[in-house]
Amino acid sequence: MIKVMDIPATKLQFIEQYLKISDEAIIEKLYQTLNNEVSKKKRLTLSKEEDEAITRGLEDLKNGQTLTGDQVRAQLKMKYPDLIK
Repeated sequence: MIKVMDIPATKLQFIEQYLKISDEAIIEKLYQTLNNEVSKKKRLTLSKEEDEAITRGLEDLKNGQTLTGDQVRAQLKMKYPDLIK
């Protein structure tokens, strides 16, 4: 595990080693690994709107402002009688 203080030095060492690689397969694998990790981080990060919606939903739940599945179906049936049988 890399210590926080060592991250800049570790990055430089990695770059130095990376620049010496001539095998395309290794470069491709490193590239894919980096992109996969960046993509995972992006997927795990919520937008401000998503975070606010979750917070509102949790507040509603805590305050008892929720509907059961049956209540939701009944409301949908009233609003869309041709779609919900």
